[in-house]
Amino acid sequence: MKQNVYDRMAIRAAIPEDVEETRTLEFVASDNTRDSYGTVLPVDKWDLDRFNKNGLITYQHQYYSGDPDSVIGRGEARVEGKKLIVRVKFEDAELNPRAEKVFRKLLAGTLNGVSVSFSPTSRTVGHWGEGKESRDGENPTFYFDGQELLEIAVVTLPSNKNATRRNFESDIVRTIYDALDGKRTYSEIEAMTIGEAMRHMGVLPEEQQDNEEDESRDGDDDNTSAIEVARAMCNL
Repeated sequence: MKQNVYDRMAIRAAIPEDVEETRTLEFVASDNTRDSYGTVLPVDKWDLDRFNKNGLITYQHQYYSGDPDSVIGRGEARVEGKKLIVRVKFEDAELNPRAEKVFRKLLAGTLNGVSVSFSPTSRTVGHWGEGKESRDGENPTFYFDGQELLEIAVVTLPSNKNATRRNFESDIVRTIYDALDGKRTYSEIEAMTIGEAMRHMGVLPEEQQDNEEDESRDGDDDNTSAIEVARAMCNL
């Protein structure tokens, strides 16, 4: 594995109302998806200590540049479920015009992706998958056995097929999909009411489910699209 910088999924979450004051955005920096290099970085095997002490955020992985403005902000990473999340605070415009340009493009949606730089932590580095994912299979996939996060960059072209701007609807659908361990398709989730989604995730009492089968209540959130309710709660 000659490449030591792997562009990974980075999807921007809904923009918070106080973003101009905080200059802070959150991204999904990585997940368990196979990338275009044919590799998987298991989310439960990240070592984040070194990154969180330094929080290096650059543009296009220019961390060896002699220009200090290549560092455009500071980040803090954490694992949430099956995702590596990074919270990035961008430098002020007066301090770093490049950081301001990248920040504005992220808000505009013309930049969306981030990418991780890491170092393998296991002596074995990793292993090939089985069956079709074996080294000589139809879809060879290499699974790292552990990795230390070094740096995260805002990039123009992440390698992960999911590395596009996260709109609110896809964020909600993906969250429910992960909570259900992939037992429902994206199309099925998009058609669910909020009540159905909550029952499938085991957060709505069974007795309420029985009552709802007997009667339908107009205007009740339980009979409203899960996406529409979530959008209303966030004033989107």
